Amino acid sequence: MRPRPVGPRRGLSEVGHGSRRYSCAAPEGRAGACRRTLRRGCTVTHAELDRLEQDANTAYARQLLVTAGILPHRQETLAQLELWIAATVSRLPADQARIIRPFAEWDILKDARARARRGPYTRGAATADRDAVRTACMFLDWLDNDEANIESVTQEHLERWLDTHPTRRNQIGCLLRWTVARGITGTLEIPKRLNHQPSRFLEEQEYRRQLGRCLNDDTLPLDMRVIGALTRLYAIPITRILEMTTDRYTREHARGYLTIGANPVLLPPKLAHLIEALIERRGAASTFHAGPAQPPYLFPGRPPSRPRSVAAVQIHLNKIGLPNIHARNTAMLKAITELPAPVVSELFGLHPSTAEKWTRLAQSNWADYLAVIRRQE
Repeated sequence: MRPRPVGPRRGLSEVGHGSRRYSCAAPEGRAGACRRTLRRGCTVTHAELDRLEQDANTAYARQLLVTAGILPHRQETLAQLELWIAATVSRLPADQARIIRPFAEWDILKDARARARRGPYTRGAATADRDAVRTACMFLDWLDNDEANIESVTQEHLERWLDTHPTRRNQIGCLLRWTVARGITGTLEIPKRLNHQPSRFLEEQEYRRQLGRCLNDDTLPLDMRVIGALTRLYAIPITRILEMTTDRYTREHARGYLTIGANPVLLPPKLAHLIEALIERRGAASTFHAGPAQPPYLFPGRPPSRPRSVAAVQIHLNKIGLPNIHARNTAMLKAITELPAPVVSELFGLHPSTAEKWTRLAQSNWADYLAVIRRQE
């Protein structure tokens, strides 16, 4: 929606920004308390919106105000995690809140804030952090029903709980590592994170065919071509691709560069031209960008103060025959066999342990890759 001078129309919400006034058309019955807040005619702040119910209406209004420059940009995913934790803890019984509150604030939130300082804190990361808190609450509920508490939990308790919650192995480890480290519980064998080796790859001919479609097929949507090419050339997760802003692309001496990790990477000319066309098209199509304090997203959502939805992009890629997982695994294996692990780690922004894991899988001669392909045949 495009901010415009306020007129005496029903259903319009007036907000202030310096000496300017803006209105946002809000259908009756949709925005509720959010619209009433905007109608006060005061300067809206993040804190004021934080006091409302954090539903889709509030989120959309906030994003629109950020887009228009009325509200400052903030790491909204992290802010929403903070609000969610506070609301979750407030609903817990006192005996559970005394454990969940410090665990969530001193462990989960502390780690999330550290990641946000290093770079974008993604929606996927927030989902995993919420899941860790939810699992901790489930475990305390289970202990209450078993007439036990966290201080008296034993290995036998843990193993019985895992028998009925086998998919929560990794999440319960977050809580128990924290309680053991602080002496809240005795020594426990903390469940190890389940690490499965990648098993889905593309044959070389199919890999090249899909990459060729991304670079050359003008019948495909431009944004899907760029995402598909970045995945197949640099093994970048879709979550990271969608978080990219336009300032990560630069052109120097007729060559295009994209900063993927910490360093600019020289792009093939065709991909550089596609990204330039995408940036030009986005600029012409949108009145607003991500906000005055942040460069525009390369793949903006609606409103453009947030990136596109990961799920929607994955569905679209599958529909046009460019599935993501197989292609990314293949691209990663190709990169790790052609370059040393430390180079891949620095170039693509991977954690060193991740690059090392792929090096062990590749074994420098594609043996594992060929074995997987044979099993698929």
